[in-house]
Amino acid sequence: MQAPPEFISVGHLTFDVNIVDNGSPSSHIPGGASAYSALTAEKHGLSTGIVTSVGSDYPVDQLFSGVDVRTVESEHTVAFANYYDSGDRTQVLMASGSRIPQTAIPEDWTTPDVLFASPLLHELPSDCVNWFDPKISCLVPSGWLRRWGHDGEITYADMLPPFRGKKWDVIAVSESEIERLPDKQLFDLGEIICVTKGENGSRIWSNGEWIQVPIVPSKPVDFTGAGDIWATTFVIALNAGMDLEPAGKYAAAASAISIESTGLSGCPSQTEVEARLP
Repeated sequence: MQAPPEFISVGHLTFDVNIVDNGSPSSHIPGGASAYSALTAEKHGLSTGIVTSVGSDYPVDQLFSGVDVRTVESEHTVAFANYYDSGDRTQVLMASGSRIPQTAIPEDWTTPDVLFASPLLHELPSDCVNWFDPKISCLVPSGWLRRWGHDGEITYADMLPPFRGKKWDVIAVSESEIERLPDKQLFDLGEIICVTKGENGSRIWSNGEWIQVPIVPSKPVDFTGAGDIWATTFVIALNAGMDLEPAGKYAAAASAISIESTGLSGCPSQTEVEARLP
């Protein structure tokens, strides 16, 4: 009998169409926070699983040969158009997907070393942390903040939905996502709060204090997934016993590697990240 995964990622898989500095649109690039996190965890030597909702057009078998993927059937795969202007992103929703219920979680998957939850379009309920008892939990709550209208353009709400249950160990967000969000909402929700700030690095809050972490210089090609890889490698580093600041520097090196490649090809291994550390 196969052992349950050490690292479990929950959330939509997606297709991304990227338009950088008014250039030509890319093809439909497979992505999604769950994909970036799972492939990065696998490259760090962790047995890895994904619970997701995805259409039949997504190349699951081709991309995740070493990952145990459990899917909820969906008519469509979530798809975003990402417009980048000097690193700033405007998103437009092109297709949505099905919700992920608690019944989609295998019974023996509830106690991983690392739980990585990354709702993209409200596909997970706000109490999904109660489905698990992990050693360390990480939430990337972008999808609970996203709003969109008939034109599909994504905006971000000024409040998270009501929460019930235990706190998350780590919450990772981008500065642009929480511009209008009260800090207290995040502090009430997680023990460690990470805010990525693009070229301005990141800041990490714990026990009432902020730690500033600079970027690792890079030559950007594709910014998509960089925040997800930052969060993934940060929580993997914490789970391995690193303190907050070294874990933040490790995550900064990982995200620098990720933006120098297109799509999921930028998911780094532990060896690659360690070689990139200043």
